[in-house]
Amino acid sequence: MAELIIKIILAVLLLVCGIQDICKMKIWLWILVIGGLLTSICLPFCSNLSLMDRALGCVIGAGIILLSKITRSKIGMGDGLLLCITGLGLGFWINLELLGLALFLAAVLSIFLLMLGLANRKKSIPFVPFLFASYLILLAATKGSLL
Repeated sequence: MAELIIKIILAVLLLVCGIQDICKMKIWLWILVIGGLLTSICLPFCSNLSLMDRALGCVIGAGIILLSKITRSKIGMGDGLLLCITGLGLGFWINLELLGLALFLAAVLSIFLLMLGLANRKKSIPFVPFLFASYLILLAATKGSLL
């Protein structure tokens, strides 16, 4: 039951943050805090992933936060924080799949926009909607048994 609740929390969190990222190109910290707290509350009731796997899932988000610092926020800090939360809920390997698929989808859209002349290489696009789309694709690919 807790696994289902985590799936729902992550889906809602990714949807809300995705909409906000599209509209404002920012993610409010309080939304991330609430999503992280709700996910953390469910963790003791989940037995499908080890604590080590969940902690390693957070490392992916921490890596994105580090890249954000190195690139002087060309990559959003909120993206990294959100990936830390998804790492808690999904574990290392699924979070890595989520990030990889989101990067692939973002690259495809970017290439399409460049080919049509609707963007140049300096234009930034919101990343969280790609995380949300990737999450839905992974859910569909695993027939809902993502965790």
